[in-house]
Amino acid sequence: MSEFQTSDNATQAITVGYWSIRGLGAPLRAMVMYSGVPLNNVMYDLKVKEGGGFDADEWFSVKPALKEINPLINLPYIKDGDVIVSQTNACLVYLGRKLGLWGKTLEEQCDCEQLLCEIMDLRNDMTGFAYKPAVEGGAQKLIGCAQGKNGVLQKLELWLQKKVKNAPEGIASVADSQTSPGAFLVGNSATAPDFHLYEMLVQYEILAKLNDLPPFLANYPCLMFFKLAHEALPGNARYLASLGKLGMLPFNQKMASFGASVTAAPWQDGEKYDFHTLTGIF
Repeated sequence: MSEFQTSDNATQAITVGYWSIRGLGAPLRAMVMYSGVPLNNVMYDLKVKEGGGFDADEWFSVKPALKEINPLINLPYIKDGDVIVSQTNACLVYLGRKLGLWGKTLEEQCDCEQLLCEIMDLRNDMTGFAYKPAVEGGAQKLIGCAQGKNGVLQKLELWLQKKVKNAPEGIASVADSQTSPGAFLVGNSATAPDFHLYEMLVQYEILAKLNDLPPFLANYPCLMFFKLAHEALPGNARYLASLGKLGMLPFNQKMASFGASVTAAPWQDGEKYDFHTLTGIF
């Protein structure tokens, strides 16, 4: 694999480099596709070693060259022309500013920053759960934490409640999602935190289903509307249409107890895993 694995028609594309999973890469890929800019999707496989363990050389073999350009380089990264950005929230902020998905005022931009931090808490809780051995009741405990009185889900529901309450039209129908204040976390158009929150709501929803728990958003009408409205935005058509490919990526790496396969179940040694073929232009 070359450093960036671009192609001749990738001149104007924005590269998102990440493991061959959804993980932290999914919202970045979605943002680029939402904007209408070509996405150069570069993925690195974590391979199984003979005798046990995993080999991440596909990434670490190209990392030194990237580190010469940006000493902070890690996955995920964004490559936009000569600019290379690393660290997840920095990548989200960069794409937000570059693609017009970052709020229109200083107050809205501050809201975006706060929300990205809050949503990262939701992700970190999920990651801490997924990469530990499965224990009985673990999924219920994780979801209960998110849904608790001071949980991230409760905070985000209240955030949207306040936003809708202050808007004359309130929550419109999903069909009118482009004009509904409930369709967006900030302002009246999509911003970076929308894409990260959507990905996390999908993960938690699937975790609940996999463990026969009540629907994850049953008691969160504003968040449920947000999720449905986000899916209905015309700008998301390219990304959602790609889900037959990019959406088949596992949420997490092979060693995870949740989200390590296309069914979100644990990965089994010998299971087919050829997602590196999805590297390319979308």
